[in-house]
Parts: sequence; C-alpha cells; structure tokens
Amino acid sequence: MIQDIGKVYDNHFEPKEPTPESYVLHYRDRSGLVRVTAAGKRSAEEFASGEMVDLPRLADYPTPPNHMIYLFRIGDDSFFLALDDEVDAPAGYTYERVGWLRGVGPADLSFAAAVGCQLSCWYRDNRYCSRCGHEMQLAPKSREIVCPECARIVYPKIQPGIIAGVTDGERIVLTRYRGRALKLWALIAGFTEIGESIEDTVRREVMEEVGLKVRDLRFYKSQPWPFSDTLLVGFWCHVDGSKRIHTDHEELAEARWFAPDEIPLERSNDHASLTGEMIELFRQKGAAGLGL
Repeated sequence: MIQDIGKVYDNHFEPKEPTPESYVLHYRDRSGLVRVTAAGKRSAEEFASGEMVDLPRLADYPTPPNHMIYLFRIGDDSFFLALDDEVDAPAGYTYERVGWLRGVGPADLSFAAAVGCQLSCWYRDNRYCSRCGHEMQLAPKSREIVCPECARIVYPKIQPGIIAGVTDGERIVLTRYRGRALKLWALIAGFTEIGESIEDTVRREVMEEVGLKVRDLRFYKSQPWPFSDTLLVGFWCHVDGSKRIHTDHEELAEARWFAPDEIPLERSNDHASLTGEMIELFRQKGAAGLGL
C-alpha cells in the first residue's frame, strides 16, 4: 500500500531549518512540484504508470522560499513545506496532480508528496481563525497553529473511514460509484459520522449502499489515505440474513456479488490502496483461504 515505502517515516515535529539538501515541497491546490526522471505511461486507468519522479530540494530553487516549515523525515531525508503562495520554481519541475503521483516511483517520494499535500491544504485552510477571524500563527515547538487573539488552537484533522469486504462465505460484494471518471469495482466504503463507532460505520454504510445486514466484523488493516485526509480502517464481515442486494443508485452505479474467479483483474496492479489489496486477496485466496 502507499505507506509501505521501505523506509522509516518519522512525523515528530521539530522546529528546525532546512539545509540545501532538504526536500522543500510546494503545492498549488492539490498539485505539487515534481520532476519526471524516467518516462512511463500516463493513464488514469493504470495504478503503476512506470514513471519515476524527483521532488525539489532547497538547493534546486533559484530563489529560496520565504516561509518554510518542517514536515517529517523519511529515512535520512528531511522534508519541509514552502508556505509561500508562489515560489520561483526550479528548472525542470512542474505542478502535477497529487492523485496521479500514487502511481509513480520511488515509493518514498510518492508517499511524501501525498502527505505533504495533506498538510499543505491544512495550513492553507486554517490561515484565519474560524472563531474570531484573526490571522493564525504557527506554534513554535509543535505542529498546531494558534490564534493570538482568542487563543484557539487548531490541530491537523483526520477523517476516519471504513472499507468493508462483505462476504457470504463464497462471494464478495463489489460496487461501482456513480459520476466518477475512473469506473473501477471497489469495496463498500464511507466516513464515520459524529457519535458513531468504526464498527457501526461498517454496519450503516453496508446497509445504506447495498441494503445488507452484516455480522462477524473482523479487523483487517488500517491505512493512511492522504488524498482525502482519511485514516481508513478495513474490515471483513459476513452477510447476516438475506443476500439480496438493494443498490443505492444515488451513490452507486451498480453492486453485485462476485466469486473469486469472477473478479476483474483491473485492480491486480493496485499496490497503493487498501481496497485494491483486499479485493486482490479475495480474488487469489477466496473466503476459505482468508478464514472468513
């Protein structure tokens, strides 16, 4: 998955200055500065484009950004964020959509670009206090930002969500969303609502999307998903009672049961997402092989 980068990721905040070799990331909305170093195929239908990219280091910028803040460390490399609205972009670097970067390599830089974008959007969206309207200030020794007028403190927010692999002991429910350019089969998913447990989110989302009751929820794995500021929690669960699907056509284009040998191969190269991993596991092993 996207966080499996083969290097230690350390997000402990440190108030420090970048060196010339430090990575300094910059974003416009959800596009970040990258340089393509090896050619591949650009296609929204592919999860591994074959392209390799690099991210800018401080020494690459013709003029150093004015406002930089430490983000995290991956292996021996430190990553900073340029908070400037505009920067003097290094030669050869262009702004690329961060969603596309999930399919490029190397894995550590793809992950860094995605998490950096998540933090960039958080800083951008909290420049002013939502309580009194005063300009916010960066805390000197930790990640939060503070309002100097009313003392409101804002921390990075993460939206919990679920991925649900619903089985009947032989088959699994796959769905396709309405109105999306990428019309791939997926598992049932959704965000946790206020006052709701993760387990109740599974039960509600499955009922809302396909009209099924479920039991025997079993935690599989969690995943940070920076593209939607989400911490995803994956569950396997068993249908309880009727297996007849009632599709929510406002959200889904279709939903149906698949036996392992019926599952399309479209996600077999999706090494980034929890959904892709769970679908491929079921396709290869089936419910019995997974102990479901």
